[in-house]
Amino acid sequence: MFRSLLAVAVVAGFAVAADEKKDDKAALKGSWTKEGDGHTLEVKFPKAGELVVAVAAGDAGVTVNCKYTQEKDGTVKATVKNTVEKGSFPNVPKDGAEFSFKIKIDGKTAKLSDFESKDLEGAKDVMEGEYTSKEK
Repeated sequence: MFRSLLAVAVVAGFAVAADEKKDDKAALKGSWTKEGDGHTLEVKFPKAGELVVAVAAGDAGVTVNCKYTQEKDGTVKATVKNTVEKGSFPNVPKDGAEFSFKIKIDGKTAKLSDFESKDLEGAKDVMEGEYTSKEK
């Protein structure tokens, strides 16, 4: 009987440890910028589950507020909640648009890759690439 209880306790202990490891994944945070062909792109993770993408091109720009989840493999899946347009900005994403990407953060740099979206045509070339941290 004692061995059975001990076995159950050990198995339960491993299950709890596995759940804790799964939940220990650090939430994305910080602010990252990238300069491109006449535009500046900023990707911000203000708090867990929130993503803000801001693009400025001269006097025009758009801020895209999103909610996101992060898959076990690190893929970020985001949905546009709303946008704020400044001036006349081309190709403003619609509310509900979905996209995904991977981001690898290494110190003061981040690399965004594997961008995919059925809703945001042409965004892959703009979004992917090397970013630098705005944090001091």
